[in-house]
Amino acid sequence: MDTERHKRITSQIERWDAYARLVPTIFLVVISALSIFELISIETAFYLGLGGFAFTAVVWWWWAIFTIKYLITTLNRASKNLREVNNEVKEITQEVNEMKNGQ
Repeated sequence: MDTERHKRITSQIERWDAYARLVPTIFLVVISALSIFELISIETAFYLGLGGFAFTAVVWWWWAIFTIKYLITTLNRASKNLREVNNEVKEITQEVNEMKNGQ
């Protein structure tokens, strides 16, 4: 289950990376072309960019919050399991030492 979730998060990170590289570049090229041919005003381009930025920020923020929550849950579970293993190793070591001293 965690492996599948890890793969999904990795895939989502790759998509966010591609989005962050491509969308601003494509936006600037399209807006520049539309502005050069006077099909759109600079003010309209500004508001389109502002809206796109705001939408991206909100979606990314919620994605980041849910991903961080998942990571914290996973790290807490792993930490708890490591403490349990550490305690078991200590008990086994103590039992082995007692057996050595008893012989």
